Amino acid sequence: MERPIQRIIFITLAVLLIMPICAGNVHEATICYLEGSVETGDTFNLEQGYRLTIDDIRKNDAAISIFNGSEEIRNTSISGDYTFYKEIGGIDYDIINISMNLSGGDPAQMVLEQYRDPDKPFGYPLIGAVSMNIKKGEREPLKAGYELEATSIIDNNAVLTLYKDDKIVKQEKLSGNGERFVYTAKIDGQRRTILIAKLDRISGNDSVYVSGLSQYKEPESADESDGDGDGDGSKWNTQLVESTIFQYLLSIFVFACVFVLILGIARRMRR
Repeated sequence: MERPIQRIIFITLAVLLIMPICAGNVHEATICYLEGSVETGDTFNLEQGYRLTIDDIRKNDAAISIFNGSEEIRNTSISGDYTFYKEIGGIDYDIINISMNLSGGDPAQMVLEQYRDPDKPFGYPLIGAVSMNIKKGEREPLKAGYELEATSIIDNNAVLTLYKDDKIVKQEKLSGNGERFVYTAKIDGQRRTILIAKLDRISGNDSVYVSGLSQYKEPESADESDGDGDGDGSKWNTQLVESTIFQYLLSIFVFACVFVLILGIARRMRR
């Protein structure tokens, strides 16, 4: 009976020890999504002070530079997919993912997805990465006067319509294979992501299911107070729950409880 107990204890401790390692190569919520044609000389101001410049588009690769504020932190050539990541607390976090189609030369087609850098401050979203089922013809209320509707569903394609204050701001036809619905607004010369969602599936002709829906406050209203006395407390609670340290401590607590439970069972079996 001794050996099974020792194995249980060893496996439990091993899981606790390697847990931070297994948590590597992760990314936080998407905070910026850009898709379209780019050419040599283009500059993109991203979130959290990051900036991307397209230095040169050649036949087989493209030279890019990534800045953190005024500091250049990466200068490299890419020939397809590229991910910029940073190490925080021994964990590699993906920050910017770029996919560039160079087959047509200059200009080229680029898809950029930026994830929240947990090491830098960021105004938390109005809605953070939620999933929802939207019935055809019914508007799903969001925040700040926005509503999302599945206007029509035909032949496994859905038309999503985004409203603000009862006016259409974007309408797009998507298929249910993980395509993104993204609404951006150009503010002070900078393209900012306001809403992003992924269309996961279409249920017949009745509804659609979207996931990862996040809505962000428009910059011009960032300094406005919502008048709620507990606003700062709610934000602090959100930051605590989403912090990496809190998640690790919670995971360690759960594994420790499991370990104590297994140890107790093992002792009863010995009796």
